[in-house]
Amino acid sequence: MSADRVTTEITGDVGFDADGSELGAALLTGDGAAASTVARADVAAQSANPLTRRWRNISRHTRVAVLIFAYAFAFVIISKVFGFPTSRSRVFLWVLVGLIAGSATSPRAIRRILIDWLPLFVVLLAYDLLRGQADGLVARAHLTPQLHADEWLSGGVAPTVRLQHALYHLGHPHWWDYVVFFVYLSHFFVPILAAALIWKLDYRRFHRYVGLFVGLTFLGYVTYVVYPAAPPWLASQRGALEPTVRIIQRMWHHVGIHSAATAFESGSRFSNPVAAIPSLHAAYPLLLLLFFWRSADRWRWVFVAYVCAMSFTLVYTGEHYVVDILLGWLYAVVAYVGGMRIADWWTLRRARASIHTEAAHVDAPVVGAGAAPPTRR
Repeated sequence: MSADRVTTEITGDVGFDADGSELGAALLTGDGAAASTVARADVAAQSANPLTRRWRNISRHTRVAVLIFAYAFAFVIISKVFGFPTSRSRVFLWVLVGLIAGSATSPRAIRRILIDWLPLFVVLLAYDLLRGQADGLVARAHLTPQLHADEWLSGGVAPTVRLQHALYHLGHPHWWDYVVFFVYLSHFFVPILAAALIWKLDYRRFHRYVGLFVGLTFLGYVTYVVYPAAPPWLASQRGALEPTVRIIQRMWHHVGIHSAATAFESGSRFSNPVAAIPSLHAAYPLLLLLFFWRSADRWRWVFVAYVCAMSFTLVYTGEHYVVDILLGWLYAVVAYVGGMRIADWWTLRRARASIHTEAAHVDAPVVGAGAAPPTRR
């Protein structure tokens, strides 16, 4: 049995806490230098600020609970003063701070959070900035092809027109209007929250999920540049479609977040009104369904319901045509199948390289070794 394992078992049985385990391990293994270093550190800690000593004496779980409570309290106060975070970059920063709060007692975990999440933040921020500049780079926005496809699919009248005539009453939102409003906004935080949960609970799959998410986002951006397409609400404004209402824009006013409504109406440097094909709002839920299908088990219906709810929301609110959603699903399937195959190939390649490296170390001749023993004849 190795010394490290013996130390771990003995210290676990004795019950050293997180602050005293290093000193106990050093004493049990007979490492005098390490024990002296840890002892000096303990003396320094004891002579430190009383608040610091008191904080260090609190159990790790209690410290994490305190930090998470402080994080939640700050989120409520800041959201009350400055408004609920409605942009992906702000949501991302809140998730990142939340992960740090939940791991603040482990410097190594914080370092891993920054290494894993900052590149993803940079990629998504770059996408948002480039997405706002994609309109008109290669071609002018297409107004009628997707409209004609929807009219053909529904027998002459676009589904958005049918749904709004049947369900929406201008100035008098119903309960389902609030539901679809929340479903629409979930696009901006559910994929990021899913990444946070995977990072926390199933880290070995985190980079694979991030690769699929970024790959799908990149495919969508390329299409926005090559084929800009107008959504139903914009087609109505330009006279190509019967009058429809941009329901999400109206709902911002009904829920009392007027600043977000203004940004939604006038646009921003992050927005692109003709980034409609494919619908990433529809693609991300299907990607989540495909990624979690095997592990979700009896919770699969939640992902199926989310896909259906988002699809209905997009058509009803005038944000996308049905054909936009179908193409979004196609993009999600392509990104998932292609991304998983690339990830499997990369994993196998690394495993083979590791095996070859270990074999090379085993077969390497020992420097300074004596002559090989004579072989028997």
